[in-house]
Amino acid sequence: MGLFKLAAVAAVGMALLPADREQQEMLYNRAALAANWAVTFCERNGATCAQSSTLWDQFVKKAEFGAKLAYDMMTDKGAANFETGAISVQAPASTPKAPANTLAPSDFKPAWRGKTGQKRG
Repeated sequence: MGLFKLAAVAAVGMALLPADREQQEMLYNRAALAANWAVTFCERNGATCAQSSTLWDQFVKKAEFGAKLAYDMMTDKGAANFETGAISVQAPASTPKAPANTLAPSDFKPAWRGKTGQKRG
């Protein structure tokens, strides 16, 4: 099914291309101009390009750290660090546990069940 969709999109794309030689040349020139404009973005906008480069570097560092952290936690290395205390996780001073099975049978009965069966009238 995916091959059929790809063929359909390709056919629509081919159908939209111009048949006239002048229009083909015009489309080619516009595509080349758009590609050149995209490639020379940093030449025209130096400050924006420098700032985006800095932000991209920060993103890459954070992504590498996150991937390494996830990998370490999924492998034995992360578990070994946790067991040896390399990763310090402190539990709260006192965590009271709730007692289990504290409901009485009367707790399961609803307090109100609708009409009692008496007719008013």
